[in-house]
Amino acid sequence: MRSLRGCLTEYPYIMLEGMAEGWHLALTDEQVPEVVARLLAEMTDRDSLEAVVRRLSDTEREALAYVAALGQVKAHVLQRKYGPLRRLGPGRLEWERAWQNPVSATERLWFLGLICRGYGLDEQYHGEVFFVPPEIQSQLPPLSSPLPVFRVEPASPPPNVRDDGDALARDAFVLLSHMRNHDVRSKKGVLVGHELARVHPRLAVQDTQRLSWLQHLCERAGWIRREGAVWQVTSQAAAWLQQGDGARRRFLYRTWLEDPHWNELCQVPGLRCEDTGWRNDPLLARRSVVEYLRQCPLGSWFTLASFVESIHEVDPDFMRPDGDYDSWYIRDVRTGQYLTGFGHWEQVEGALVRYLLEQPLLWLGVVATGPPQNGESVTCCQVTACGAAILGLSETKEPPEPDLRKAAQPVLVVRPDLRMALSLQADWYDRFLLERFARWVSERRGPQGPPQPGTARLSSGGTAYYVLDSASLRNALQRGVTAFLRRATAGRVPAPVLHTLQAWAGDGAASPR
Repeated sequence: MRSLRGCLTEYPYIMLEGMAEGWHLALTDEQVPEVVARLLAEMTDRDSLEAVVRRLSDTEREALAYVAALGQVKAHVLQRKYGPLRRLGPGRLEWERAWQNPVSATERLWFLGLICRGYGLDEQYHGEVFFVPPEIQSQLPPLSSPLPVFRVEPASPPPNVRDDGDALARDAFVLLSHMRNHDVRSKKGVLVGHELARVHPRLAVQDTQRLSWLQHLCERAGWIRREGAVWQVTSQAAAWLQQGDGARRRFLYRTWLEDPHWNELCQVPGLRCEDTGWRNDPLLARRSVVEYLRQCPLGSWFTLASFVESIHEVDPDFMRPDGDYDSWYIRDVRTGQYLTGFGHWEQVEGALVRYLLEQPLLWLGVVATGPPQNGESVTCCQVTACGAAILGLSETKEPPEPDLRKAAQPVLVVRPDLRMALSLQADWYDRFLLERFARWVSERRGPQGPPQPGTARLSSGGTAYYVLDSASLRNALQRGVTAFLRRATAGRVPAPVLHTLQAWAGDGAASPR
């Protein structure tokens, strides 16, 4: 940050003349060095500075306090908040004597030399900034300018709550299993229509856009890759399946948070982004919204409107650090109007914030929402217990995945008719192996009913039902199904099932009639 002397010596003489008038200094025939010396002495005198500050209007004092409190302020931010600073050359400045009639609080402070302009550099912004010279900053009288603080308004718990929990991870399992067991073709990098229809019945949330996003996450995570026109599941997917529940969710969240290729701004309903060369940074918007979400009170519901409004007040440029609201070509789908200018913040930035909370962060289980009623929009949110752990706000001790070899009760029960019931508490990788040779039939989450006659009771939790049929037996016999079933059932495979499998294996893997 430059010194006051450094700033003054850069000004033209007419600017120094106007500044001297504001400080009640009478100039005679002094040259620039003498004028700078006189101004420097006057502006760093505590009594003189206090007198000038007293003559400021309330808005001007507030603007000065705002810059002093922040150290430096981006030029477009200060001018948007406290009015513009005209760019006047020495000739026009002398002709208009503009310091006598400033058009804004920003301009008034500028002509008094209380703020100076420099060039700021940080990770996201390279551009003009305003600052209070350090010699003035150290002599300023106490100023009151409460900086905006991020806060949300509490909301009453909604009558109906949508909390997706681990639904996205479960649906990733479904997608990976389907791709592992079928030659799933890719058309322009996405699932073809009939493949979507085949996996839809098993999905916890049947939303086409969500499924496309989940497929993108799987590819981004390295779990699937395209070989020609067919999707292949990689060994990295197996490694993810063998992780614990919390680790699986965190991995999905980090994959999303760090993905530069999925652009939520172009997914917001009602907006159409036109590719004319401009680029936004999806990571910047995501990380900003997540950081503000981390500041919300845990265990409490808050209004979505207050979350959006608080970001608007505290950090409106979270997506555009350079404050450029004119070069992004985004249309309102309904009206066809271009949404340029800061005045459309609510329709662009505000809509994106809502979208991130209502879709990706909801799908990831980070937030719960009060689902819309009667066509209305979502009004409130809450960071879930799972979300608090994902965001690093709490520590959740993860229960160990059950070991099939040590389980007191089996996680898999096989009936004599080759139907199977698998506890949803089973290790996901074991379930993934099971689905290589058994066909999924249905699934029920929650406590199970009484056991079937002649079978053991499963460990508690939901249950998935499978069957070995003619379509799956060839795979089963080729992939060592007998050894797997003995392990998964703790040795409780019905003898008729073993005899049947052995007979089919000895008969050249012929399917039953």
